[in-house]
Amino acid sequence: MEKLRCFYPGTVELLDSTEKYSAIHELIQKASVFGELSSLEELERAVLWRESISSTGLGSGVAMAHGRTSGVQTTLVALGISRKGIAYNSIDGKPVHFLFLIANPPTQQTEYILTLSTLARIINNKKFRNEILDLASTRHIEERFSMAFEKWMTSRKVVAAECY
Repeated sequence: MEKLRCFYPGTVELLDSTEKYSAIHELIQKASVFGELSSLEELERAVLWRESISSTGLGSGVAMAHGRTSGVQTTLVALGISRKGIAYNSIDGKPVHFLFLIANPPTQQTEYILTLSTLARIINNKKFRNEILDLASTRHIEERFSMAFEKWMTSRKVVAAECY
């Protein structure tokens, strides 16, 4: 498995949008982590198609939008932070403050599942979520998530994580 890279500069953005589809569009357009994609429109179509199946709003202010696209070689993750909240049709009916957007190559399911499960475990901690919302800059948020991601992967003896 190729090394996972997570929460390096350009992966976290502050969002202005308060509606699900415009927030997804805003994050795809703003996050420089998606700059290597040949088509941002292809990623957006894949994510919106997945959302049409069922909402990826998990509750507790968290959504994990994702889409498969041949435009990426490895799993890419961006995080949109909304201090106002995004109307997202989450399972608990509450607004989303953490919008993860995962771009996944069609052939790398293991990497995708590992990324998704690690993010879910990290963001499940209410204290951690509140700490992140209190941070002022995207760089500080990236650093805090990078440390948490790397710590979780190391504690599980997963050597395929590379966070910086």
